[in-house]
Amino acid sequence: MKNFKIAVLTLFLVSCNLFGQEPYFIPNNSAIPVAATGISSMDVESFDVDDDGDLDLIIAGEYSRNLLLFNDGNGGFSEDPNRLFPEKNTSDGFSGEDSEDIDFADFNQDGIMDIIFVSEDTIYHELLINDGNGNFSFITYNFPSSNGNAVAILDLNNDDYPDIIIGNTGQNHVYINNQDLTFTQDNSRWPSNTEGTQDLKLLDLDNDGDLDIIEGIDQGTNNILINTNGFFTEENNRLPDTGLILETRKITLGDANGDTYPDIFVSTVNFIGNAHLQSRLYLNNGNGFFTDATATNLPVYTQHTLDALFIDYDFDTDLDLITTDLQNPGFNFHSFENDGNGVFTETTDAVFESFVYNQGVGLHSADFDNDSYPDLYFSNYQETDDILFFSEEALGIDENSLKTRLHIYPNPTSEKVQIEFSNGVNVVSMELYNVLGVRIMNFESLQTKLNLKEFSSGVYIIKIISDSGTVSKRIIKN
Repeated sequence: MKNFKIAVLTLFLVSCNLFGQEPYFIPNNSAIPVAATGISSMDVESFDVDDDGDLDLIIAGEYSRNLLLFNDGNGGFSEDPNRLFPEKNTSDGFSGEDSEDIDFADFNQDGIMDIIFVSEDTIYHELLINDGNGNFSFITYNFPSSNGNAVAILDLNNDDYPDIIIGNTGQNHVYINNQDLTFTQDNSRWPSNTEGTQDLKLLDLDNDGDLDIIEGIDQGTNNILINTNGFFTEENNRLPDTGLILETRKITLGDANGDTYPDIFVSTVNFIGNAHLQSRLYLNNGNGFFTDATATNLPVYTQHTLDALFIDYDFDTDLDLITTDLQNPGFNFHSFENDGNGVFTETTDAVFESFVYNQGVGLHSADFDNDSYPDLYFSNYQETDDILFFSEEALGIDENSLKTRLHIYPNPTSEKVQIEFSNGVNVVSMELYNVLGVRIMNFESLQTKLNLKEFSSGVYIIKIISDSGTVSKRIIKN
């Protein structure tokens, strides 16, 4: 079975009736080794590297060592001196590479997820194999050097082994997995390009069952690459022609307007001096073509935005927006509430407790403390990072009470799950969503068993509506 990280969105769908006045996210940097994070973090990801049932953190450092932080199961993170990432080049005068982006997949198909870091201004891109206990070692193969800022992983030749695309300043590189931890470069699969790639996001735009790519470009306009049998061609007519010069840093995908089709948020900066600074929102027309809805759906927002994520932080089943910026010290994070139709209004003061935060580069959300609620990690440039935990005090009494009366087991599961409510709960309907927010199953009453045997591995959200309120929980399918 394929075991690639193709989900481009961490999505939490939860709903409730009453809300408290407390902020939703509370900083708690005592949960991370703060001093170690002062490495100019460029990217952050999470997965269970040591197979102990919780999410660990992987952080890319600029001209510094990359960090592996192990979770104690309750959202407390620490380094293990016996399981640090090794250093590829020990003769360049600094620890680590100029790591810019992270991705992970099971490159040798041993059932264990491995990691790749791509580097911009140093020699090596680094692919490390995981022994299953969080000990990583380099493969012997060395990728050709390039100015890499982005990486995407997908199976291009249908052999069930993950292949690699590295987005560069200049020609992007495609590497086919030889199934022995070596790779063959095959740039014929990507059109000739001289642009500066900053991000690569995977999505099936033409509904043909394979993954296409939305490419963030650092000067000019962005690109859409359609995948045909593992070969890509540009179809930029799918994107709106804004006539603007954009300096894109990140592409974020999510269903902003609730029509089940993923939309695009473009995080933009103006470091080159002549780029349009307003970030953009492109709505999917339902056919993989997009309309620019920035003027009608986003507030005027002229920050250097380096990253963003869609997340339902107010628990009304639509996706809100959080961004991180590199401007205006002390106020470089923003949140925008979705009205359900993809129109966003800033709500930063209501969502965040005040904390000192300056140079935002990356943003990641996952359930770090295993309470089923989304937490946040901010990776910062030339300063230490920040971790924020979701506060259940922001939720109403009804939702919290209902949640404790719902039991789903086994979870994770490889096949069936059992769903049980305590006595006194009358279930009206149930809905199952995938990680892109698409409803894939609907039931008009409580189902006590779900069979997920034929479903792909990943995270699903079960939403249960009762006469006592609405509650959602994650189901992990192995």
